[in-house]
Amino acid sequence: MTVPNRPPSAGLAPAGGGLWPAHIPRPGAPGSLPGPIQSGGPTGGPVKVEPDELPPEIGTEKWPWKGVQWNLTYIGFLGYIFAITTYRFPIGDVSIVCALVGLLMQRDSVRVPGLLKGLGMLILWAMVGYSVTLYPTLVYAKLQIVLKLWFIALVAANALRTRQQIRFFLTFWLACFAFYPVRGAIFNYYLYHENLQGRAIWNFIYSNPNDLALYCILQLSMAFGLNAIEQKGPVRYGARLGMAVVPFLILITKSRGAFLGFAVFLAFVLSGHRRRVQALTITLLVGGLVLAVAPSGVLDRVFALKKIESTGDVGAADEEGSAEQRYEIWKVARSIIREHPVTGVGLGAYPPAHQLNARRAQFKTTARGARDTHSTYLNVTAELGIVGLIIFVSSYAGLILVVDKQRRRAKKLRPHTAQTLFMLEVGLAGFFTAAVFGSAAHVSFLILHATMMWCIAELVRKELDTAAARRRKLAFAPTPLSYAPLAPR
Repeated sequence: MTVPNRPPSAGLAPAGGGLWPAHIPRPGAPGSLPGPIQSGGPTGGPVKVEPDELPPEIGTEKWPWKGVQWNLTYIGFLGYIFAITTYRFPIGDVSIVCALVGLLMQRDSVRVPGLLKGLGMLILWAMVGYSVTLYPTLVYAKLQIVLKLWFIALVAANALRTRQQIRFFLTFWLACFAFYPVRGAIFNYYLYHENLQGRAIWNFIYSNPNDLALYCILQLSMAFGLNAIEQKGPVRYGARLGMAVVPFLILITKSRGAFLGFAVFLAFVLSGHRRRVQALTITLLVGGLVLAVAPSGVLDRVFALKKIESTGDVGAADEEGSAEQRYEIWKVARSIIREHPVTGVGLGAYPPAHQLNARRAQFKTTARGARDTHSTYLNVTAELGIVGLIIFVSSYAGLILVVDKQRRRAKKLRPHTAQTLFMLEVGLAGFFTAAVFGSAAHVSFLILHATMMWCIAELVRKELDTAAARRRKLAFAPTPLSYAPLAPR
């Protein structure tokens, strides 16, 4: 019998090689892929993903409608946005019904963000208040409105799923706001001379200058966010134009609460900018230009607040007595909260409760009437009690924590999207700061802005998780064994 020739050291491997034949190559170790791959192991630890393994972050299409996945839910949602922003056509209810039908027909599972779960609990708590309120008719009517807003937010959470859809939505909503409330308020102020004691207003929900300025803060943050994910083109130029015009509109509304909210927003923007000196320089130049073209005395209502400190009289803050009246209204609201600390007076029932309590001798006559609280937090507490306030605050605080977690995770791999999320977050912070001086707990602009933030954060999470799973699968895939040919006999 002949024995085939074998390479030297064939058979058992040298010392340290165990029983593996020396002439047969060993398979690669798990995870032996080139480049930085993972920081975890078979236990499912975090996997490091390279930027080129992710889909493009910035779209290459010049026009935002290119590449959008159109469906009934998305189209219906856009119709609703057009209706509530422009008031051009009364198609809001029809649009949202179509969107809900599309939601039932879609193949993807229905997404319910944690924010909506929290607000759902708030609605259930409001139903408890409905059973004990003295104003059941008003509470029932407001419950219908809030429940409708919940379903609209549910549509938004399921309509915005892709980058193209989110990009077009941001562009569309900003365009609607620019061509109607912004244009209308500026035209009213300068061309038609229609204003409220020298303060810019428009029609419908924008007829109150404080509310108009409040919504401007959210739209301004959207313009900053859209600018972060856009290349050169008409969309980016439009976003930058909005970044200059919207602050000007906030200025001519002369809303002190909005000034404070805008200041908070701007402080966060400057502190979070990578080139702070450059950002501060541009801000000062744009701010100087805005003040130069603004009418004289536009900041008088803000500077008048110093008189309170010098005189100790709230009434000295302005000639029309707005600050003094708000102070008296807040005193009535606090007394109502003390008397109804658990369930409140009922959702939407604050005005008649205020009218009844304001007749007491301890309050000035300026607070009488079916007033609003002029404060989101006092309003929620007075209508839903301390329990309702805790649910409301924790719902939005939980959303911000979830979104900020994804933003921090995406800072290196998705820097432009992380910047967009940051702008939307600080816009929400500015809004809630200004909401100290205005009632805006149950408005569509707020809940849709918050839901859009969640949609972007969820998109980032899925992109990173998908890329990490693909990396992990490749890292632990079995490597084919290759055998060296035997030497000839």
